[in-house]
Amino acid sequence: MVNETWRFLYSLRNNGSSFGIDRMRKLVDLIGNPEKSFLVIHVAGTNGKGSVCSMLDSIYRENKYKTGLFTSPHLIELGERVRVNGKMISNAEIESWVTWLRPKAKKVEEDYKMGHPTFFEFMTAIAFLHFKKQNVEIAIFETGLGGRLDSTNVVSPILSIITTISKDHCNILGNSFEEIASEKAGIIKENIPVLFGWLPTSAENVIVETAKKMGSVIFSPKQISENRLPSTNLVGNYQRKNAFLALQATKIVQNQITVRPESTLRGLNNVNLLGRWQMIEKPCKIILDACHNEAGALCLQENLENLNRRLEVWVGVLGEDRAVPIMQVVSRFASSIKLFEVDQPRACSISFLKSQVPNSFSGEVIEFNVDDVKNFLSNVDAEKTILITGSIYLIGQILGVIKSQNVLNWNDLF
Repeated sequence: MVNETWRFLYSLRNNGSSFGIDRMRKLVDLIGNPEKSFLVIHVAGTNGKGSVCSMLDSIYRENKYKTGLFTSPHLIELGERVRVNGKMISNAEIESWVTWLRPKAKKVEEDYKMGHPTFFEFMTAIAFLHFKKQNVEIAIFETGLGGRLDSTNVVSPILSIITTISKDHCNILGNSFEEIASEKAGIIKENIPVLFGWLPTSAENVIVETAKKMGSVIFSPKQISENRLPSTNLVGNYQRKNAFLALQATKIVQNQITVRPESTLRGLNNVNLLGRWQMIEKPCKIILDACHNEAGALCLQENLENLNRRLEVWVGVLGEDRAVPIMQVVSRFASSIKLFEVDQPRACSISFLKSQVPNSFSGEVIEFNVDDVKNFLSNVDAEKTILITGSIYLIGQILGVIKSQNVLNWNDLF
């Protein structure tokens, strides 16, 4: 049963976002600045940041450090966002922290007239508090959106990482690479090194200029050939690029948190990452890949080309601009398509998704919903392969159905 504390927390989520960093700064001041209790690596980027964060967490765990990992969104359980040594924070712990935070949040709103902290700010504060209580040594924080005004940007990191820059969330971050890069560059701190990935030239120029103004040493992957990219258990050449960034990050901060080469390589090849070309075997063979935008669609295309066969694809997308490139890729590689309208604001209608399937597509196109999934998967051929792609929220909804059927151990996915 959902109690009043949980209703309160999710009411904040329903209220949406209210961007700005000053309110979060005030909140962490009121709770004693727990974010200063551990080393932090701060990661922003349009795509790849979740992968790099998970890789760093795996590397440091293999090197026997106690790690904190803060990512978003979650797939099924809220505790997925806040993990210590891979273990999710429990619902009871979340509830306890929410109860403790509420009077502080009210003080921010009423005494300081800064508005009430948002759902994401609450979760960020809970991560800070939980990591401090658990005596975490190194925490990896993924930004939620952008960087400059993101609630995670109150941290004082030992390294800032910007993985990629592409056009997404343009209504908030801007319509050009330069504007988007400027928002991501907001995580760069004075005299703290910054590592960035393979960026468009115009975006790279913004990052470099910002870093120079901040006196930050710059690290980039220029002139790195593909045969020098490290291996990882995650599929795709783009994941090898992410692995390079994670490996380079450990070298940059080696004086502050030492790692051993053999443990680091084990970490890169033992990464748990939900929903990014993730394969599960029950109740049939299922590939989960939250490509979610144009850059992600290109990564999906690479993996499907390497798979080199057609398969049934389930797809649901947030945003019509995102749907166009995703449906182009899906239509090229699918034997049949099931279309979903994701249970989220900005979800593409099934009619729009269907309009993006070319007339030349010869396979079956079916309207589907999550209620249909349970019956379908109860009777599915165990040898069948299905790709579920598009929005991470669709993947979460369907994983929830799979979990409810008790055909796999949820804890084994982490």
